[in-house]
Amino acid sequence: MRVDDWAALQYMLDSGVSPDVVCPFEHFLYFDDARLAGFAALALQDAGYQTEVEPATGGGWLLVVYAYHCPRASELERRIEFLERTAESFGGEYDGWGVPVKR
Repeated sequence: MRVDDWAALQYMLDSGVSPDVVCPFEHFLYFDDARLAGFAALALQDAGYQTEVEPATGGGWLLVVYAYHCPRASELERRIEFLERTAESFGGEYDGWGVPVKR
């Protein structure tokens, strides 16, 4: 995990999110080619993820991957590594994660 990932995870935990409660996460993968983004989305759906492909701001394609897990470093790191490998295998790039904001 990158330094930013550690900082964001620590911020979640410091804000009162329990490391034992399943939370929604959104991971962001970028592709130059819509077809390859679609193939990556199908592969991730086969692995149990929910996905959405949309045009990216500034060109290219954004693949949003929805995951639900506890906010623990080991779990997040495992998923990030898997998503990085998947993105690279389809010619894309993993760009990080976030959590939906409750309003």
